[in-house]
Amino acid sequence: MKDEDCYQNNSVLLDRIGMLEKEVSSLKEEIESSKQMDRVSIVIFSGEWDKLFAAFTIANGALALGMDVHLFFTFWGATALKDGKNKKKGSSNKMMDLFMPRSADDLPLSKMNLGGLGKSSMKKLLKEKKIDDLPELIESARDLGAIFHCCDTTMDLFGYTCDDIIKGDETNWCGVASFLSLSLRSKITLFI
Repeated sequence: MKDEDCYQNNSVLLDRIGMLEKEVSSLKEEIESSKQMDRVSIVIFSGEWDKLFAAFTIANGALALGMDVHLFFTFWGATALKDGKNKKKGSSNKMMDLFMPRSADDLPLSKMNLGGLGKSSMKKLLKEKKIDDLPELIESARDLGAIFHCCDTTMDLFGYTCDDIIKGDETNWCGVASFLSLSLRSKITLFI
């Protein structure tokens, strides 16, 4: 093989290696930018006490592990954020308020509610076992840094205002697209 041929082969190889290095670098950047975060995103759709109890137990567990937690409250799940006070509403929203729980503590069980007897039995068991009740789990999640996202469509539909929702700096209103963009980079996304 002539020196010229060797030189051309080496030049071609060096060019090819340079292109491959650029491709690898580009792929590394792409992987890094799409990397999932230590985040749990939970869509809270249910307005039933036991399902919310499970959602906030999971949220507090994730927070204890050092994960970021984002909770998106929509439709019946938004009642968990109500502060329990009656507010003046328009006529259609007054009717809705008559049939809706006033706060997380007023939510029914999904099974065996028995007109509230099942839930009072459950609350008694929690007290005996020294397990936090739902309002305490909600407060604990808030204290540990969970971010609460209220679905703006639900808030508008049900006539909820900032005055209806339990207070906290980490509560915000957003649409489904904003929450989905958050959950795209979550390791875990749940629908409860």
